[in-house]
Amino acid sequence: MVFGHHLLVSHMLGVRPLLRAAASEVCGAKARIHHQIFSSRLASTWTQDADRASPESENRRLSGRIHILGVGNVGTFVAHSLASQPSPPPITLLLHNPGVFYAFQKRKQCLAINSAGLDDIKTGFDVSVLSDGTWYTLPYGAEGNNAPAGGERIAEDMAKNEAEIEAKMADIEEDTEPIECLIVTAKAPATVAALRSVQHRLTPESTVLFIQNGMGVIDAVNKKVFPEPTLRPHYMLGIVSHGLAQRQDRFHVTHTGVGTTILGPVPSQNSRTLASTDKEPDWAPSTKYLLRTLTLTPPLVAVAETPSSIMLYQLEKLAMNSIINPLTALMNCRNGEILYNYSFTRVMRLLLFEVSSVICSLPELQGIPGVENRFSPERLRGMITQLANKTAKNHSSMLQDVRSNKTTEIEFLNGYIIGRGEELGIKCVANYMIKHLVLAKQRESRQKDFSAIPIDITDDPKNSVS
Repeated sequence: MVFGHHLLVSHMLGVRPLLRAAASEVCGAKARIHHQIFSSRLASTWTQDADRASPESENRRLSGRIHILGVGNVGTFVAHSLASQPSPPPITLLLHNPGVFYAFQKRKQCLAINSAGLDDIKTGFDVSVLSDGTWYTLPYGAEGNNAPAGGERIAEDMAKNEAEIEAKMADIEEDTEPIECLIVTAKAPATVAALRSVQHRLTPESTVLFIQNGMGVIDAVNKKVFPEPTLRPHYMLGIVSHGLAQRQDRFHVTHTGVGTTILGPVPSQNSRTLASTDKEPDWAPSTKYLLRTLTLTPPLVAVAETPSSIMLYQLEKLAMNSIINPLTALMNCRNGEILYNYSFTRVMRLLLFEVSSVICSLPELQGIPGVENRFSPERLRGMITQLANKTAKNHSSMLQDVRSNKTTEIEFLNGYIIGRGEELGIKCVANYMIKHLVLAKQRESRQKDFSAIPIDITDDPKNSVS
């Protein structure tokens, strides 16, 4: 009766939960229903706030379109989840080169999430392709996107013959429309370059949501992409704890475990402490719209948090990733293997002492109660142990990056701790060593694959022997 009652309430609120027809997931279904009811009530307050927006924003209504930059595991999951709504918003996938577009065509322009052995396939995505520094749009249903023969022919030609790219793009519309809501799921090292490609389409009324590992990305974006504060878009942060695993083909992801998506706006630069930002009432209409849309998307299990809360969650994830990722990358092992090695635990202990010292000393956290207990080395070690056990058979993203010769996120994990430590006068020797060991490992891997010629140190007169 209680379960039926909640279904009735969900129906009255206009929420349609995505319940998988398996008896083993009844408990998870109930949890999602409770979450959707909560999200609906929370989102209704944001709707009321948006209706009371400033007169300037009322003159130009939002189109509701959401752009997604980066279609890896997280980007695929977010786009697929948005498309699962009964009345989904218009979604545009930003594909950074014609080769990715060709792969999307080979997948018949669809995204697939595999859960419990079953594929859930979604279509209807508009596409923008970056070619020679210009974005070209292919609305769903237009030739080149939905038409199999024409689309695959154009995509294949673009992927195989760079000389014909401009000729093929001549018949496709250039995309210059402003971007109102942008979700960035590209990896942290690629974010600056990715945002530069759409910089001219982002306005001070736009909202950019970053869903990534690591910290310090927004600082890099402000410095290199939007140095003028008055021209910056509004920022949001997102933390995804869903279990997602890449399958062999692109645009196809396995959902290995239900988690949550924590969302929150980033406060203005004028705020001295995070505690003072939680009462800021005037978020941009595009920020409210994006937050409302995501919290009303059942598969995401999204909740809205205050700026101070989301930064605390982000720091917790940073602490865990700064231990598990580099250790597994250096030792070429699965996550669970770092728990049963005495030497690993000694290294982990040294790293955690530095991480804890830096986080507890951050000036922006002053005034927030319980920070020292929350980020004590003992509590962080317990969280790392729990996460490593939960993902014991997984390979960390950093290990996968090293194996595939991709740039790792070490600068935005341990590198962030080192940088903030320098600002505070805290020397993070262990993290500094780990960071450069990962960079050395990455370079060694690339040299092996490309048969690079080693640098001759005798070229430097200071090192020459007379």
